[in-house]
Amino acid sequence: MRIIDVHTHVFPDAIAPGAIASLEREGNIRARYDGTVGGLLASMDHACIDVSVIQPVATKASQVASINDWVSTLVGNRLIPFGAMHPDVADPATEMVRMRALGLLGFKMHPEYQQFDPRDERMTPIYDAAEENRMVVFFHAGGDIAFDTVRGTAQAFRHVLEQWPALTVVLAHMGGYRCWDEVSAELLGRNVWLDTAYTLGHLPDDAFVEMVRAHGPHRVLFGSDGPWTDAGAEIPHLHTLGFTDTELEGILGGNAERLLGAHQ
Repeated sequence: MRIIDVHTHVFPDAIAPGAIASLEREGNIRARYDGTVGGLLASMDHACIDVSVIQPVATKASQVASINDWVSTLVGNRLIPFGAMHPDVADPATEMVRMRALGLLGFKMHPEYQQFDPRDERMTPIYDAAEENRMVVFFHAGGDIAFDTVRGTAQAFRHVLEQWPALTVVLAHMGGYRCWDEVSAELLGRNVWLDTAYTLGHLPDDAFVEMVRAHGPHRVLFGSDGPWTDAGAEIPHLHTLGFTDTELEGILGGNAERLLGAHQ
């Protein structure tokens, strides 16, 4: 069984120390590796992870092209980088064509760091271009430990799914960090992928299993949110929750292989 972690973060070596220190202060948390590519690969070895998907976030529209250029250099060596996108990019369609040419299969967006509601009119050309270019849209969903606001609500994402039914969407944190009652009411069973990042230990185990089964284990992806959790502890935890071997194989890698393979 190949294990694929769909939710990890890295930075160029020169800026990783400062970026990690800043994020640790903002969230009052401790990183489990140093935020470098080498640190991620070492953590993957420790947790017996075969492949990690990198999820960058552009906090300014001006950062998008340079982030995409950098992450594209990481393709291979057990890493699948997604790109960055921002609601204020002037021509998202052109950038997505370029991202495709760089070998990027999708992109990450974060409603809090990028200050947008998923229903914003600014997002319409992004969703249209993502559909046209068969790009996976990976969202931070729900709350964030560094913010008091919650823009990425289950209701907002339900609207997006209804308006763009052909869009491939992944919602991190089981559809919405600390908003799981709303996720259960609005999103479970819909045509959307959910990842497990920063959920185990925050959502009671029985509630987590209930959500997975209500949504369908075939649409759930393992994500660590590295470096902010220890994948080497999260994977054994998943093995204790009573999932069948087939369900675990899907959650830990098989589902991600299907998702990523469909967007090659």
